[in-house]
Amino acid sequence: MVAEATVSSLQVVGRRVERVVYERGGQMYEAVGDQVVLSAGVYHSPQILMLSGVGPIMELKRLGIPVVHPLEGVGENYQDHASISMTFEGMTEFRPEWVVPRFQLMIKSDPSLPCGNSHIFMRPPTEVAGLKRMMPITAHLLEQRARGRVRLASADPRELPHIEDAMLEHPDDIEAITSIMQFVDDLVHQAPLKAFYGPLIQPGPKDDWGAFARDTKSSYHHGAGTCLMGPPSDPLAVVDHRLRIHGLDNLRVADAAIMPTVTHANTNLTCIMIGERLADFIKEEA
Repeated sequence: MVAEATVSSLQVVGRRVERVVYERGGQMYEAVGDQVVLSAGVYHSPQILMLSGVGPIMELKRLGIPVVHPLEGVGENYQDHASISMTFEGMTEFRPEWVVPRFQLMIKSDPSLPCGNSHIFMRPPTEVAGLKRMMPITAHLLEQRARGRVRLASADPRELPHIEDAMLEHPDDIEAITSIMQFVDDLVHQAPLKAFYGPLIQPGPKDDWGAFARDTKSSYHHGAGTCLMGPPSDPLAVVDHRLRIHGLDNLRVADAAIMPTVTHANTNLTCIMIGERLADFIKEEA
């Protein structure tokens, strides 16, 4: 286990990782082991692979990184949960210490869906001198049809990678999020909530809500998918069903990066399950 360290690269020889090179306290070190598990998360697992020469050929050549094991799917298939905020005028006076936000809902943007595809949260009321009292609500779309990617910013392991999120770029996702926004607007203007929530401040009732969602979206911080788990017949697959990197004998990835599709929920429990399954695989092979 390496604490408070930056992994520079995995040194791959043939079909095996021979050593892990990392920096700690300004000094370079190496670690070796029969099995190597990469669990640096949806952004840094593909970053470390690409810095090690494992990844898309053209992406590596772009930065002058020698290709030691081509895998076109590394960094591809990125997904996250888009988050948008709607702000309503507050209709009652309040003292912030009296308010315990919240209600939490999970809904379907389309009743025919097999499961809920949105989380809705009440946010704390806000007062700013000179402005109307504000009552915000956030909505989070729990699916993504377009796929983004994570790319290297440079060959320097200290430099954060670039994220092309592709959130709310597919028309079906725009349709879903605007349906959810309409649900929120209808919800707060019915009893008992209409006593607290007044007219929309942002977006305006006559604004293009789809454009507003695209322009103001943020992330629910549930990134996933950049080291896709799938069969070798899938050109974007990075790991197999036992989390082994395709074509390498002793390297596995175990984090949210391996999810083929982002979960319709928070990702933490799924990541715990991935770690537990990895432990089972390693024990079975010991």
